[in-house]
Amino acid sequence: MVLTPQGDDFDIVVRAAWLYYEDGLTQAQVAKRLFVSRQSVGRLLESARQHGIVRIEMDAQYLAAMGWATRLRERLGLDDAVVVPTSDGPLSRERTNERVAAATAAYVRRHLHPGVVVGVSWADSVARALTMLSAESLDGVTLASAAGTIDNVATLVSENPEAVRRLRTVPAPLFVSSAATAAALLAEDPVASVFALARSASITLTGVGAVRPGSSAVRTGMVTDEEVAEFGRRGAVGDMLGQWFDIRGRVVRGDVSERTVSLRLEEMRELPNVVAVAAGQEKVDAIRGAVAGGYLNVLVTDEPTAERLLA
Repeated sequence: MVLTPQGDDFDIVVRAAWLYYEDGLTQAQVAKRLFVSRQSVGRLLESARQHGIVRIEMDAQYLAAMGWATRLRERLGLDDAVVVPTSDGPLSRERTNERVAAATAAYVRRHLHPGVVVGVSWADSVARALTMLSAESLDGVTLASAAGTIDNVATLVSENPEAVRRLRTVPAPLFVSSAATAAALLAEDPVASVFALARSASITLTGVGAVRPGSSAVRTGMVTDEEVAEFGRRGAVGDMLGQWFDIRGRVVRGDVSERTVSLRLEEMRELPNVVAVAAGQEKVDAIRGAVAGGYLNVLVTDEPTAERLLA
């Protein structure tokens, strides 16, 4: 059981966290100081973590130095890779996304300084990473959308008011009703100016979707399983920016991708530092295709996915 801190509970959670993390006391010493059991201290510290009173961050440089990351860089020809260690048992998609997002936030934080532009291509893990960036780290930083808006992802980002304040969004959804509408929107100054800013980004964050039923593109409600299946029949293995590609990285054209308001996949090759955030067995071929297409420079993933990529 994890405490939900409020009133006196909040006070003791904060005190336990301070004594343990700041003063360096053991759990037994904290228990003695607070007149509670050692088991209670464990619950108090877990409550502090889950409610954001304490945030534990790994330095991404160490994750990038792991053996899995080194082999990924060498085998796939990446500029960099970050591999998140996993526990013994399989993790849920939600928990995996959280861990990979935390590693992404730690990696991106190294590149943030006043004046920098960060491109953002919407995905669940990318949005989660943005919520983990502090106001201090975002000082003077501009976030620029590389794709139109996805409502549920934008809602997730709204949990970090400073990220919202720094974000230049595209005043259009990712998918519109027709190719003609997409072309007209791309020519409009409010849309074009955001994409021009995204093209100037020194680092760009993107997700990589898989071609399968219930994929992230389907869960957003922007496309249907039938539309994704049609791309699969035509050889597609993954999607990025609402556009699909095959295992060799070649763009697979279709009605859905022509209705996309975003940078083109071909433009991703011209960006200096594209960081792809993707984990899960179902995304292995999609990651391979994105690497083959030259759409990414850095991969943030987890150990099981890295192992399959190297198999």
